[in-house]
Amino acid sequence: MLEIIKGVKNEMPFYYFEQISKIPRASGNEKGACDYIASFARDRGLYCYRDEFNNVLIVKNATQGREKDKPIMLQAHTDMVAEKNVGTKHNFEKDPIELIQEGNILRANGTTLGADDGFGVALMLAILDDNTLSHPKIECLFTSSEEIGLVGASKFDYSKIEARRMVNLDSAEEDTVIIGCCGGIRTELTLPIIKSSCEGYAYRITVGGLCGGHSGEDINKNRLNAHILMGKLLCKIDGESRIRISYISGGDKDNAIPRECECVFLTGNELDLSRINSFARSFLKAKEDEGLFVKVEKADTSSAIPRNSTKKLLEILSVRNGVLYFRSEPPILPETSRNLARIRTEESCISIGFSSRSYLEARLDESTAELDSLAQGLGAKTMHHERYPGWASPIDSSLVKSWQEAFLKVSGKKTEATLIHAGLECGLMSKHLEGLEAISVGCNVHDLHTPRETMEIDSMDKIYDTLVELLKK
Repeated sequence: MLEIIKGVKNEMPFYYFEQISKIPRASGNEKGACDYIASFARDRGLYCYRDEFNNVLIVKNATQGREKDKPIMLQAHTDMVAEKNVGTKHNFEKDPIELIQEGNILRANGTTLGADDGFGVALMLAILDDNTLSHPKIECLFTSSEEIGLVGASKFDYSKIEARRMVNLDSAEEDTVIIGCCGGIRTELTLPIIKSSCEGYAYRITVGGLCGGHSGEDINKNRLNAHILMGKLLCKIDGESRIRISYISGGDKDNAIPRECECVFLTGNELDLSRINSFARSFLKAKEDEGLFVKVEKADTSSAIPRNSTKKLLEILSVRNGVLYFRSEPPILPETSRNLARIRTEESCISIGFSSRSYLEARLDESTAELDSLAQGLGAKTMHHERYPGWASPIDSSLVKSWQEAFLKVSGKKTEATLIHAGLECGLMSKHLEGLEAISVGCNVHDLHTPRETMEIDSMDKIYDTLVELLKK
């Protein structure tokens, strides 16, 4: 049955992981995956509801003797972050993910793996397909476009849901059970520009080789942001010889720490940039960024934005970034963070995308107000969008205890209840489903939202067994 993954205890979850990995499902392109899931339900005679936003709900009735038990909802998102290494020939619109097994580790060939949240989708399909299990009524909700702002979950009709207990399968550490997450908001800052012809020496600087990572879970790991680093390099060069920027671009996803950035600029003097690489490496703090490189070469351009616009852009690239505040009580995690995620040079503007996260609504307001003030002072504009709420669940809830007991029985290990500095659909769903008791769990997945993403195979096996054990109760 399995084509690539070998040596597993439970073949069914990994079979479905292989199947969905064949289907392109970058955020906004989930139709193929949803077609597959809906067809899966029809072939098994299961109730299936699919909406215009590519959310899919599948219901499996309780097994004999469990009809009076309270229903439970399992939930995961079908989309994945589409990131690839420079030089990797992969089209996320049509190519399957090329899976590679290395012992207990599963990775992809030069791209994100899609374990976030492919493992959750695969576990749910395996549960639905196993008629030997004992369980209450199960409502499996597959949501779309989670990675670009919980889009599908925000548009679903929750009158279709009966359950008030939910297991969200979108966490990345097997020994934790998540009981709270932060809220977030995205900001688009637009700086108007007018290019004009000019003379001078033109150079192209490329920053690359950085690790990147999840803009929530990895934001406190001292990994370099390619755009912030580019800003530091340009400010240093500008201090020695005034520059005018012609082009700048980098990053792709709001929820990923950018790994690459490219900039073309002109200056009146021929520069000695031999020391720029060592200057860049002076900012290294995380060993994951040891692959950092800065490539400097002469460019061919004769137009650039004005000097005053260049200074405005450098000010934007110097904005506070990363962890802005830490929590003052355990668990000591980032409380509020900001990620300068994307930069694009267009015909009449430079657009810059930010993602802010916090457990506190007031801190989100503070972050957006700071960006508003910055933009106003520079003659730029901001647009805030895709705001979603945080979420907190009692540490002693019955669902938390049931999961902990099931995990202990399966693994012989304890699992701790904690918070996560990332957004989860639990918060949004709690707003729609009054009295919802929710947890978020998952297997060990590393370096999410980067081409370094890996998943521990035996951990996915373990989480499947724990889920089966939970459903028995």
